[in-house]
Amino acid sequence: MQPSPRQVRISAYKLIAFQVAVAAVTALGFAIGAGELAAKSAFKGGLIAAVPNFVFAMFAFWTLGRGSAEQARTAMMRGHSLKIILTIVLFVVVMQQPIAAGPLMAGFILTLFAQWSTAIFFKH
Repeated sequence: MQPSPRQVRISAYKLIAFQVAVAAVTALGFAIGAGELAAKSAFKGGLIAAVPNFVFAMFAFWTLGRGSAEQARTAMMRGHSLKIILTIVLFVVVMQQPIAAGPLMAGFILTLFAQWSTAIFFKH
């Protein structure tokens, strides 16, 4: 049996919440080990990964179950394009602030790796 569009949307939002949790845990680790600037940088890096995924989910799953397959494909493509653009914009904005580059990238990469756990969230 196929999952309902609502179940798919909820699973996507759970994944994004998990990514934010990964970002927070990474930031906590850096707060303990390297200080406030490193912790803030790691959390910002995590948000740079999670926020575009949230925007993608909003666009990609908005028409799911409501429109044609072509509308769903178009929504996915727009969501993915916006996700890439938003990631770049967020990196540019954050790079204008005082940051620690290593923790920033660590937070981004660890949060991005959380996407590999999608099988856990999309298991119905």
